[in-house]
Amino acid sequence: MITLRDIHKQYPGANGGVHALRGVTVEVKRGEIFGVIGKSGAGKSTLIRCINMLERPTSGEVIVDGQNLTSFSEQQLREARKGIGMIFQHFNLLSSRTVFGNVAFPLELAGKSKAEIAAEVIPFLELVGLADKKDQYPSQLSGGQKQRVGIARALASRPKVLLCDEATSALDPKTTKSILELLKDINRRLGLTIVLITHEMHVIKEICDRVAVIEDGKIIEQGSVLEIFTKPQMTTTREFISSIVNHDLPDIFTGTVFSATSGPDSNLILRLSFIGHSAEEPIIASMIRRFNVDASILYGNIDHIQQTPFGTLIVELSGDQAGIQNALNYLRARELGIEVIGYVARNTRAVG
Repeated sequence: MITLRDIHKQYPGANGGVHALRGVTVEVKRGEIFGVIGKSGAGKSTLIRCINMLERPTSGEVIVDGQNLTSFSEQQLREARKGIGMIFQHFNLLSSRTVFGNVAFPLELAGKSKAEIAAEVIPFLELVGLADKKDQYPSQLSGGQKQRVGIARALASRPKVLLCDEATSALDPKTTKSILELLKDINRRLGLTIVLITHEMHVIKEICDRVAVIEDGKIIEQGSVLEIFTKPQMTTTREFISSIVNHDLPDIFTGTVFSATSGPDSNLILRLSFIGHSAEEPIIASMIRRFNVDASILYGNIDHIQQTPFGTLIVELSGDQAGIQNALNYLRARELGIEVIGYVARNTRAVG
């Protein structure tokens, strides 16, 4: 649905200007919710504005629904943008217009009659839960209600793509959750392709199918949300994820000396990552019964990414070395993520 090919965006200025995007290549599938996450100044706002050509790339191609927008004239772009809705962090509503009037505005610009406008605006206000607020003004609305008006306005032209520029950053957590649920419902009902940018990993976790991580104008990592959460490769990605799931060793291990090799009197410390069905299976209990080893759970947590469970356990395996090795081989054959943290002397134990 959306393909960005080797996008560069450079703003002129002293000392070579600012290189906001550096060879960005991203593909967004039809009907998915795709997230772009990055810190302030990483280039994510420039990236999303390149999709609807509010920012024209210095080089590269932007293809939306089979159309190469980088080859379009300004007149052609105005027509193409009717198929690309956008909502903003600060709502951008017209204070002098009612809720109805704000949603009707793009339809008026398109030359629709009053009857046509009424027939289209009311269903969208019902969709976002604001039909009873149609005669109120933005100053009379809460932040969440204003964003719902912004969403209805973006949908009024019946776009195929909806761009969300930090759409929940100005909202409290409860309101953020309701807006994310609304976007997910719209995606499901209308088959709308949604691209959202954010600096909040919980937003990505709650709503997105896939995510790209941007840093210094480059995409440093991308994949399914489940892959990125459970197997982050880059430091910046791990920093974002740590706000929700901490991949660092817990403080209880401070001062523990780990050896890289086993000895006759050492215990093995493992970090196990469980994903999907493996999070629900009694793998540890089965391992203990099969290989005559003891397993002490030193740390653990479990969470869900949308409907998929995932979790982390840090375990200490003790027993004879053959049994520990067989247990490790057994775990490696399962659908788990396994990290050998190291070995500790048996009379020391990892937690003292």
